[in-house]
Amino acid sequence: MHTPPTTSKGEQARSQLIAAALAQFGEYGLHATTRDIAAQAGQNIAAIPYYFGSKEDLYLACAQWIADFIHENFRPYAEAAEALLAHHEPDKTAIRALIHQACQNMIMLLTHDETLNISKFISREQLSPTRAYQLVHDSVIAPLHHYFTALLAAYTGRDASDTQTIIHTHALIGEILAFRLGRETFLLRAGWTAFDKDKAAQIYQVITCHIDLILQGLTLRSSES
Repeated sequence: MHTPPTTSKGEQARSQLIAAALAQFGEYGLHATTRDIAAQAGQNIAAIPYYFGSKEDLYLACAQWIADFIHENFRPYAEAAEALLAHHEPDKTAIRALIHQACQNMIMLLTHDETLNISKFISREQLSPTRAYQLVHDSVIAPLHHYFTALLAAYTGRDASDTQTIIHTHALIGEILAFRLGRETFLLRAGWTAFDKDKAAQIYQVITCHIDLILQGLTLRSSES
């Protein structure tokens, strides 16, 4: 990947190109054209090879931008999870609170229109993964999924490496993702036209109810086995 000297003008151009590329790649995948990306960014088409090297390199740069975005938004929760899990007997009240907080942040991000292009990009990669998905997965998604699973296991007394525990974790995360991936279905069923702060709070209230039911149910099952 090309790494031209960093300047404020250059950083602005790179940011504009990545924002436009996220929108175009999210909509059309790698079929998006560099001409359309440059036009949406308000940049000359020559800026793409200058700053990134190729369309494929720009695609990977978008994946890295997404990884950095996710890392920045969830780093405090990952650090808190690591601190909790370092104890021989982690505080269950603190674990529950941390899971709630992380899920609240996820709901907030996934009900904002500003993150729609990120979701489109990742959804394409989930269905037809390329090197770009592996980059995001290895750097942020896998570690966060690991922490979530470990917290669930620590609370319920399950084995964090057990496939069933991983499935439970993935299903919980999927409940939240459904409000983005199944957005139109839900809005039509709820009679809403869009998400706002109040509606996100209603979603959070239901999700936390489900989380508590699952935590309690799995804890009870663990104690009976």
